[in-house]
Amino acid sequence: MSAPILVARSDSGITRLTLNDPERRNALSLELRSDLLVALRAEAAAPETRVLVITGAGAGFCAGGDISAMGQDPVRADARLAILHGIARAMAAFPKPVVAAVNGAAFGAGMSIALMADHVVAAPRARLGASFTRMGLVPDTGFLWAIQRRTTQARALRMVLSAEVLTAESALAEGLVDEIAEDALTAAEDRARSYLAVAPLAFAAAKSALASTDGLLEAYLAREANDQARMFRSADHLEAVAAFREKRDPSFRGA
Repeated sequence: MSAPILVARSDSGITRLTLNDPERRNALSLELRSDLLVALRAEAAAPETRVLVITGAGAGFCAGGDISAMGQDPVRADARLAILHGIARAMAAFPKPVVAAVNGAAFGAGMSIALMADHVVAAPRARLGASFTRMGLVPDTGFLWAIQRRTTQARALRMVLSAEVLTAESALAEGLVDEIAEDALTAAEDRARSYLAVAPLAFAAAKSALASTDGLLEAYLAREANDQARMFRSADHLEAVAAFREKRDPSFRGA
């Protein structure tokens, strides 16, 4: 079995992390999310890594949570969420530039990971969606913190309410991605090369200041943990999982 996260370092100082479960559009299985967190922490500390590029293998960037693991033990679900919170913290505090190459679908937590990057390049076929509520869940992986750096609270709430799927062009117009390129990975690595000229210590200090002085990330993650714990145990979430497996529309009751 292939490694869930592929790590490729260049001599120039650019490191690429590839989410590597293409058959499932890089859904965040326990193994994949755990290995991603380990890789983020390792590259943050690695002196040979000066810029990080994150992308997905195959046709998708990241399909979000692993639905096959949902609707089971809520205690395990809480533990899986804690790993996603570790990823959000690691990306927010990552002391080097992070570029996301969104080569395909980025849904749910996959969209959160993309939005956590400092620069987002999308392929024309990319699609982004805040699909949490379709599964009876609240936005997680720091989604509400990350998206408010790029758009208004009202627009963020409408995205969550509608669970709409945005095209690359719509996401660019909304400011959720920074550029569109036919070859998103090549464009992302070109952008990464341009960041090699940035003074590392000054950038790290500025990024840390922006991420920490508002004090909101930890507040959002704490709220996520409380709300998502309730959602994991809700009839709506169990119905959403059952409907997905049975290939039908869910019937939500709000209880």
